[in-house]
Order: sequence, then structure tokens, then C-alpha cells
Amino acid sequence: MWKALKFCITAALVLAVAWWVASLPGEVTANAGAYQISAPTPMALLLLVILVGLLIIFFRVLGGLRRAPGQFAGWRGQRRVVAGEVALQRGLVAVAAGDANGARTAAAKARAKLGETPFVQWLSAEAARLSGQQDEARQAFERLTESKEMRFLGYQGLLQDSLKAGRMDDAARQVAAAEEAYPGGAWARQQRLHLAVTAENYAAALRLTQEPRERAALAVAAAEKAETPKLALEFAKQAVKADPASPVAVAALAKALRGVGKERAARKILSKGWAVAPHKLLAAAWLSPEATALERAQAAAQLAAQQPGHMESELLLAETSLAAKLPGEARRHARAALAAGNEDGRAAVILAKLDDTLAPAPAPTWRCTACKTQHEDWSPACPTCGKLGTLTANHPGKALAATPNG
Repeated sequence: MWKALKFCITAALVLAVAWWVASLPGEVTANAGAYQISAPTPMALLLLVILVGLLIIFFRVLGGLRRAPGQFAGWRGQRRVVAGEVALQRGLVAVAAGDANGARTAAAKARAKLGETPFVQWLSAEAARLSGQQDEARQAFERLTESKEMRFLGYQGLLQDSLKAGRMDDAARQVAAAEEAYPGGAWARQQRLHLAVTAENYAAALRLTQEPRERAALAVAAAEKAETPKLALEFAKQAVKADPASPVAVAALAKALRGVGKERAARKILSKGWAVAPHKLLAAAWLSPEATALERAQAAAQLAAQQPGHMESELLLAETSLAAKLPGEARRHARAALAAGNEDGRAAVILAKLDDTLAPAPAPTWRCTACKTQHEDWSPACPTCGKLGTLTANHPGKALAATPNG
């Protein structure tokens, strides 16, 4: 309805103007030398409008012709940009897929279309790294560090090269530069943590993580390397606070307490730790190396009373009974340990010694929860995958419903 009304109003205005022009009186005369041209006023106005329209069209065509070369160049440049962006996208996919040849081809095409932009430099560096051209990659990453927006990626690439080559001093400087280029980034903090662990600077590494298991492992390692007994005790307390059920942390705290002359507190923390999670590491810390075999068997009975029937309790009683030359007790507790689910072979070793037979070697004590590898000794980081705080008891076992006799 509104469109129809607008059309009617517009048509009425046009007709009114046309009627007004047509009704103008007089005529217009133009003299050109010996020639004289006369026309009615309405006709002269119409010719003037037509002339102005032709002039406008002429100047627009002339301007278009003047702009044509630039527009053509812009069109070609846009095509180059689009082709370069497509090459960059293909290069990113090739890098992610580990395709060195594809990455180098895409990098060369992107460079030809876009020039040496920071993004092209990064792609060239990654392509060189995938191809094993370490010198070329390092030079490309060094050039990338000159870019304000992309220098973090430059330092990241240089750091990977330094770590691979074992240049730890260079790696430390590059991590610091990367963190300065992108403050607060989780990646740089994780790399600083890795470098601190590699350098066995566990006190510094402890300040770089808040994950409980990682903190517990690092605090134990820091306590072992502490310069004073007091400092070792502070780190051991942090370890138990981070992971109260960790036998490694409890044993470290007991050792640190003994280091400052607090034997009673050490035995109390070991007893409490055994009640929570029995482990042979706690048993070894509980038994005094100066005690006789019989005294050690009596001390083992005191600790085992905190978790009667548990596999570790039975194994502790069996081992100390064997050392005290109590074969009957040793056999009974070894069989009880087997019934409790002992799978690492320690009970079988005890029975083999009693029967004077050959037994298989016990399984490693520790297992990495990340990569599932097994290890004889505990360490703050898995020797295989490098993950922190992932080594746990290999075969923790379970409590017995009833302790068998005989």
C-alpha cells in the first residue's frame, strides 16, 4: 500500500514539473557567428539536461579508463594474496601431518606470493625442521624473533632445537625470552619446569607447579638435595601436605624428622602412614639397621598391627621372621601375603628360600601411571616419559578377610 502511494506521489510530482516546464513562455536564442539558433524555452531546458547528462557519462568513462590499470593491478594483487593464503593453509596442514616435502612446497609458494612475511618465515622454519635442516631452521627462527607479533614462535622453535641438541644454557635464555614475549603463558612455565627438573633444581621446579602429585614428588626430591636438615624438613612437610598418602613423601618426612633429632615424631608419622597406605618403603624406614634380627621382627609386629592382614604387613612379618630364623612364622606370613594378592613375587621368593628352590625375580617396585613402564627405583619424574609424580606402587595388594594358619 505504501509503495503504491509513493509511486502515485512521485508520478504526480513529475507530471507537475513537466507541465510547469511545458508552460514556460518565450524562447531561448543562441548566436554563434553568422548562425542563430532559437528554441522554445521548454525545449532548451530539455536539451541542457541531456547535455549535462552526456558530459557526466563522458567524464565517468574517462575516469574509469584512468583507474583501470590500478584496478587491474589490485585485482591481480588480491589473487596473489588469496593464493598465498591458500598455500599457508596447506603448509599448516602439512606441518601438523609431519609432511616435510608438502610443508617445504607450500612455504616456497607462500613466499613467492606473499614475500618474507613473519607467517611465511615460521612456515619455512617448521618445514626446514621437519626436513632435518637444523641450521636452516635455526636461522629462520632467529629471523622470526625480530617480528614483534611472532617472536614468541621464534623463541619456541629455537628452544626445541636447543633441547634436542642438549644446549641447556641456550634453552634457559630462550625460555626467558619466550616468556618475556608472551608473559603468563602456560607453555613457557611448563618449559621452565622441565628445565629445572633436568638441572635437578627441584626447589625452583616446586615453585612452578600447583598439581599435588607433582608438588609431592618435587618436594621429596628437594628434601633429598637440601643443604641443611631444617630445609630438608620444610620440603618433606610440603611433600606430605601435597600427597598425604604417598609412601615416598611419608618416608622422606620421617627421614627429615630424624635428621633434626625427632625420632619419636618420625616413628609416629611412619605408623600413621602405614595405617593409611602400607608400603615396603615405610617398612624399611621403620626398621632400625642397628637392631638385631629378632628386634627387627618385634618392631615389624608393632608396625603390622596398624594394618593386620594387609599384604604388606604379611610380607613385612614374613621377611623379618625369615631373617630372625623363624621358618614357621615366615612360611605362614608368606602364604598369607599370597592369599592377600601379592603379585610382585616377594612372597614367592621367601617361600623359595624356605624350600631351597629357585624363584623368579620380583617385579619392579614402581609403575608409571602415564606410560605404564615399570622401574626398580623411585624418581620424581618417570625416566621413560618424563612425567612428574607418576610413579606409584606396582602391586599395592589388598587386605585379607582372614589370616590363614599353617
